[in-house]
Amino acid sequence: MKKIVTTILISVGFCSAVFTQTLPNDSIKPYVDFLSGNTFLSPKEYVLKSFEEKDIIVLCERLHPEFKQYEMIVEIIKDKRFTGNVYTEVGVFNTGKQINDFLLKENLTEIDIKEHILAIFKNLDMFSLWPNYNYYYLLENIYQINQERQLNEKIQLFPLDVMFSWDSIKCDDQYNMFLDMMEPQHNFPPIIDRNVIMAQYFIRKYDQEKYYNPNKKKAIIIMNTYHGYTRTPKYLPHPTEPNTYSTAEYIFKTFPNSTKGILINGISNSWNLVANGKWDATFRFTGNKNVGFDMQDTPFGKTKFDMYNFGGNAYETVNFEYIFDGMVFYEPIENFELAVGIPGIFDDTAFVTEFYRRTSMEERITIEESLSSEEIRNYIEDWNVKKVNKISDLDKFNTLIDKWMTK
Repeated sequence: MKKIVTTILISVGFCSAVFTQTLPNDSIKPYVDFLSGNTFLSPKEYVLKSFEEKDIIVLCERLHPEFKQYEMIVEIIKDKRFTGNVYTEVGVFNTGKQINDFLLKENLTEIDIKEHILAIFKNLDMFSLWPNYNYYYLLENIYQINQERQLNEKIQLFPLDVMFSWDSIKCDDQYNMFLDMMEPQHNFPPIIDRNVIMAQYFIRKYDQEKYYNPNKKKAIIIMNTYHGYTRTPKYLPHPTEPNTYSTAEYIFKTFPNSTKGILINGISNSWNLVANGKWDATFRFTGNKNVGFDMQDTPFGKTKFDMYNFGGNAYETVNFEYIFDGMVFYEPIENFELAVGIPGIFDDTAFVTEFYRRTSMEERITIEESLSSEEIRNYIEDWNVKKVNKISDLDKFNTLIDKWMTK
């Protein structure tokens, strides 16, 4: 009898543990019910399916250096069903010709491919160097994809950032004046509205590409943070002010029936988890399955938007479905990879010299001070190889996520 009672108690204890683990916390239950009660496409299939209805897909990427999201993006554009071009926030607009001259070449060796990409990176950005490896990976893969496509099917990539050339920058005052002109000054709009310019570059180039090749009406646009917000809240106290805050919104207003904005799961600008960790807890609770879905009338869409505060209290409060049309979940935060470094970029001694010149202007120091700076030497050493790290504060994030998973 004692043995039977003991067995029953053990069984009850085991069942209770399992029962507890299979019941979500009330705070995440609506999200869990939504994910558990529906069938979803993979992120790749969701984006490709979205192209059946829309011509322009804006992907709001997570942290700039995060690599895994670019594996997803490459899988999308590798598919024969993607027939358009790629447009990116990263890269100044005037490097587009150099990029596409490379992407349209045939039968390059691995050494040739690397040389072309390194040459592109030396002119790619308005900062001394764009060190994030995922853009290298993107260029390399588009080139390889194009080797399997006919000329009129090949994918081109157009960077959209403000035109800039390091060859024209001669002193730090000139350089920093240029950067200052892109920033709001004392609550007044910037002289150079980067969001509007990037959107206008896209519109002109997109129309041009469609004119010369009608098959190129599909476009993936990769924007980071608020540049990728498809709609932004009304500006207060003047809600009727015709304000366009983001690149994606400008594009959406130009092509309202053709544009869809999709959020890639990530971390907010303020280094907090979205919805205070409830979203991450929900996906973890349901097995971290990679999925894509429309936001409208879902618990995710009805969540109060908290990724960026739009400059304090100057904007009305909205939900995620106001900002984005869809969402893809691709890998949980513990699998995020921050890949930094462009292999071999500083093997070119001439570029090392140029990098010291650029950083002297960025830091407003003399060239002699730049040459003697240990910090700058460390950048040269670190960024000459690819290094992969997990995101910081994972323990803190996991503690928050686990809190929502406890009944």
